[in-house]
Amino acid sequence: MEQTQQDGRTGSARMAGGGGALPKVSLRVGRMEQTQQDKPEQQVRADSGPDADKVLPELEKELVQVSDDLTLLWHRPPIEEVERQDRDPDTVRVFLNGCFDLMHLGHFNALRQAKSLFYQRGFKKVVLVAGLHSDAAVAGQKGPPMLSEEERLSVLRATKWVDELVTALPYVSMSARMADALQVQWICHGDDMPVCKGGGGMYSDAIENGRFQLLKRTEGISTTQILERILQTSHNCGSEPSSKAGPSSDPTSSELGTAWATTQRFASFAAPPNPWNVARSLTEAKRVVYIGGTFDLLNEGHVELLEKASRLGDYLLVGLHSDETVRKHRGRLPVLTLLERAMAVMSLRCVDDVVLSAPWEVSRDLLTTMNVSMVAAGCARARGTKRPAAALQEADAVGRGGGGGDPRLAAPRELRLVVDVDVESSITSEALRQRFWDSRDAIALRNGALLPKELAYVERRTYVPES
Repeated sequence: MEQTQQDGRTGSARMAGGGGALPKVSLRVGRMEQTQQDKPEQQVRADSGPDADKVLPELEKELVQVSDDLTLLWHRPPIEEVERQDRDPDTVRVFLNGCFDLMHLGHFNALRQAKSLFYQRGFKKVVLVAGLHSDAAVAGQKGPPMLSEEERLSVLRATKWVDELVTALPYVSMSARMADALQVQWICHGDDMPVCKGGGGMYSDAIENGRFQLLKRTEGISTTQILERILQTSHNCGSEPSSKAGPSSDPTSSELGTAWATTQRFASFAAPPNPWNVARSLTEAKRVVYIGGTFDLLNEGHVELLEKASRLGDYLLVGLHSDETVRKHRGRLPVLTLLERAMAVMSLRCVDDVVLSAPWEVSRDLLTTMNVSMVAAGCARARGTKRPAAALQEADAVGRGGGGGDPRLAAPRELRLVVDVDVESSITSEALRQRFWDSRDAIALRNGALLPKELAYVERRTYVPES
């Protein structure tokens, strides 16, 4: 390759000493044929206008070979739109990658910051491309992920700050060459800088080429820390903790704490992803849909339930039970705190607002105060036996056995406001807990290697401003 330098604004590769723009450095393998099994991302809503910010447009898929060790699958709008964005001086395209395993507040906050920072710098449009490492890549770097790539992708795809996706991503250098291939100007990551298995920094090349943007890593939460919380309470599953737990019994693990929520951070999660848009108002909603729950360890099943519930009206209000309420009724605390769960749920594009410390039983007072028109109740259904879609939308169908015999829904059932929402995914918070329990020895060994790194990071971390 000839020596190149980077154009400061667009980052497009140009010949050193002048000359025209070089061709893109990636080898495009071409658009993938779409079949019934391999089709573009589904829209959460089919409408436009006020709900435009809740719609993930259909995306094309393109296999891109950046280098011998980096081939990826790019989920993007038509390439003409990408090129138009790349030419527009008021638009910036940015990239942020991750494993996004057990997707949590830290992941969501990184995605939020990546977008918010560039709006703060004056851009009128910020396009965020989220990169997801493959199962094999995660296993080679950290050990097998708790969730499969498809399970992780379902939550990432539903996140309101994400515009495009990159999947099948190996754990290699996120280079300026890759940025050029995706037509992004910046590569972003938190201040916990990872090192690839080969020993090189994942972002060293991007830093050297002036294409890297540092973000604040969210305190008190990570996939490793979540697993550590589960290991520390593993006796609640009916057995004693694993003898291989190691750090899980180490009191220093308590130094990791939990994530915090200032009013400014909380407000930033409640705000629309695009600051030019106005947040939807409960008072302006014509059909408020309410759904209550714990929503611990946000997952594919939650996303499916909430997306389907959102289609029942024009405003989705999610009630979140307090930690103590969950312990009272379930016999144990949720893994994540109320505020960690709330900010995760508010990161989904289908959710309009949350009710903190919502009552365990849906009361008439809540229904009246929040002007609720419908209460959604999740019902597990095996794949292939889903009820007709019309059953989720017909107002006449609610109240006829909706929500089964759940006493928490007695008041809305009496008012004929309950509608069953079929959920095909087998993933639930309890199923995840069981999955962790079945793999507790492997998780303990994984955390034995990764937890000391977390503690070392906490010990040496310095202040980084949050966007």
